[in-house]
Amino acid sequence: MAKRSQLEVGQEWAYHRERKHEHIAYGGYYKVVIESVEPHAQYKYGGGIRKINSGLGVLVSIHEKWQGEPRVYQKVIQLSQLWKPWAEYEVAQAEYEVQYKISQEKAKVAKAEREKFKQEVYNPAYKEFIKLIQEVSGGKYVSGWTRLEELPIEVLQGVVKLAQEKAVA
Repeated sequence: MAKRSQLEVGQEWAYHRERKHEHIAYGGYYKVVIESVEPHAQYKYGGGIRKINSGLGVLVSIHEKWQGEPRVYQKVIQLSQLWKPWAEYEVAQAEYEVQYKISQEKAKVAKAEREKFKQEVYNPAYKEFIKLIQEVSGGKYVSGWTRLEELPIEVLQGVVKLAQEKAVA
């Protein structure tokens, strides 16, 4: 959040209509140029701008692209909507985007490893487990969606019996 004492006419700041500021991967901030440091207000309907005695509004010109075309217009925004000077924002945003791309690549690698483990290790072991349960329980069908609490009693007794036989041997 900017303080009025930090502002000077002609400075460029990063602006967002929300008051919670953080770097985000897709930008979202606009460059604004301070037009007047004195308190201003803007009418809700009609958009008229007027100077007032006190308040947190500051007059800026917003620089944005609208459908690919640059657009500049004046608006009164609150001091809390100004985050940091534009030059600082651009440097920090570039660093954030690099870190974001690195984390996205790491996430892709981790996902590929999980999928590989599931295909090569987990799924074959799971199929063997289901096959074993069906043999032990006398052919009872067990769905992949069935929770342990929902297993038929024959399945539970068969697994316990198999474990006891394995322990004795």
